Amino acid sequence: MSQVVSQDVEQSQVDPYEIGWYVESADEETYGPVSRATLVRWLDERTITPNTLVRHCTKPEAAPLADQAVLRDQLTLESSDRAIGDRLEAEWPRKTQERLALAEGSAPCHRHKRPATLVCTRCHAPYCTKCRMKPFKRQFFLCRRCQASLYNRRVGALMLDLILILYFPMILVFVVMALLQAPTTTIQLVANLISLASLPVLFFRDAIFGGAGPGKRIMGLRVVRVADGRSPLTAKQGIVRWLSQFIPFFNLYDAMVPYRDPLFRRVGDRWAKTRVLDSPRKLEKARASVARRLLKKGIQPPREVGATMEELARTA
Repeated sequence: MSQVVSQDVEQSQVDPYEIGWYVESADEETYGPVSRATLVRWLDERTITPNTLVRHCTKPEAAPLADQAVLRDQLTLESSDRAIGDRLEAEWPRKTQERLALAEGSAPCHRHKRPATLVCTRCHAPYCTKCRMKPFKRQFFLCRRCQASLYNRRVGALMLDLILILYFPMILVFVVMALLQAPTTTIQLVANLISLASLPVLFFRDAIFGGAGPGKRIMGLRVVRVADGRSPLTAKQGIVRWLSQFIPFFNLYDAMVPYRDPLFRRVGDRWAKTRVLDSPRKLEKARASVARRLLKKGIQPPREVGATMEELARTA
């Protein structure tokens, strides 16, 4: 990298906490996203108070505004001003463009020529409303591209496991026994036995193979426990998470749920208290791709921001 580019990068550094804030109002509604500048203005105008609960888009839990370390240096907080309540219900704009103005900061979207409004917990990319998961009323931790990547790779992993664990052994048996000129009835019997033996392996493959079946390993995925967000699932969890797949018609719904779930869970994952995450190598590759894209724009990519994926996996 040339010296000129290096200087430009240093001058344009993304502050991930400049954007992407959600405010939990006293009226039990959540407003956002908004920028840090909007929070500062609202605090000065007493629309919100230091006790108002806020949450960054990369973190699962909210905390009082005065307790947010990444905000404290930017805000003027009076120790005597510890009022409770806010006026967000009255002040929150009804028009989309006005809400967008409250959310935008100086950071550009990593893909589009427009200001970013949120930051992705997975790839650390600042992104605009065009890259945002829908419906907007739900608060997703991942951008639409990352959410789709996780979902599509889960589907791809399932297809690979069907081929590698179920169909490939049966095809191999057919070919070998046909070459040996075995009777048709014998071929059918052996194929049925192979199928019966393969089904348990298929359903509980993630537990059998230490947290990731062959398909998930190829796709860069792993299944972890909610308890710590790191350890591979247990055999019992492997059984529980597949119970939903044995319910007719419900299994089709269950297969589509992860794309619209902010924590990318199937119903089976909720029952078993498991999460499907990227492998460390796949996650590093995704973040490196975003970093290269931002560097081409002359922007220094943000370092570790918000919750890690393991911390996010521990969210109930």
